[in-house]
Amino acid sequence: MKSKCVLIFLLVVGLFNMEKGIGYGSKVNAEMNIPLSTWVWGTKKWMLRQENILEKLQEKKVTKVYLQIDAHLSPSVYKRFIEQAQVQGISVYALDSAPYWIGTSGVEKQEAFFNWIKAYQAEAEEQQQFSGVHLDVEPYLYKSWENNRAKSIVQYQYVISQAVLQSRQLGLPLAVDIPFWFDEVSFKNSNGSGSLGRWVIQYADEVTIMAYRNQAGKENGIAEITENERKWGRVLSTPIEIGVETMASDEGEHISFSAKGEEKMMQELGMVLTECQAENPPSSIAVHHFDSWLQMKP
Repeated sequence: MKSKCVLIFLLVVGLFNMEKGIGYGSKVNAEMNIPLSTWVWGTKKWMLRQENILEKLQEKKVTKVYLQIDAHLSPSVYKRFIEQAQVQGISVYALDSAPYWIGTSGVEKQEAFFNWIKAYQAEAEEQQQFSGVHLDVEPYLYKSWENNRAKSIVQYQYVISQAVLQSRQLGLPLAVDIPFWFDEVSFKNSNGSGSLGRWVIQYADEVTIMAYRNQAGKENGIAEITENERKWGRVLSTPIEIGVETMASDEGEHISFSAKGEEKMMQELGMVLTECQAENPPSSIAVHHFDSWLQMKP
């Protein structure tokens, strides 16, 4: 594994000597030899411009798309997009969920989401079907998280547990977004006890760590804050994806790559791979989100 890290490092360093041509980010993606994913939230806008988004996804070397489901759009729109994406080697996951899913109205929303996927998959041809389900719940943004943390955690675990069952019934892998600091959130309830982050990694099929930092190896950098999750991923045989932010943030200059540009982002991601701390490299890299990624400076 260490030799692999050295090889990746040499490849990344070698990029600085490459002649100019296609976008820097695209060259780095190819040389890093690691899958790239992205979230697509503006579904209606992009589904009406499918040739455009497919071209841009190819330019960015994206191999997996988390596409938010807009139930108001015709299934034929999704069929056309997924079929063309698969031709290009891009898998598409059905994306949804919100903080209020841990509230009283969340159960109905979750059921509606999975019922939509079930109906869609049954109607679509194999090459038009979703390759997985991706949830971005973020329960800490719901009002009860601050005044009743224990109850919120139980409700969140119920959402994830149900999603696991529903995804398995569909024969699809379940991917879940969690913040890097979930490893420090403890719970003790009917679901057992321990770290909430480890619990999610144990039950989900894939986990994306929202490691929203814009530096790789320094203290509080991407490599350091994902160390526990990457270790648990290896132990529990769960692929761990590292997610980075490209949207502008008011939480501090260290959060997003928005102002730093794509070249700096790809350079830092290459450095993350050289860390390979505890020989637990990520399975892939995810960029949040596609629209803001496209708006970044080179």
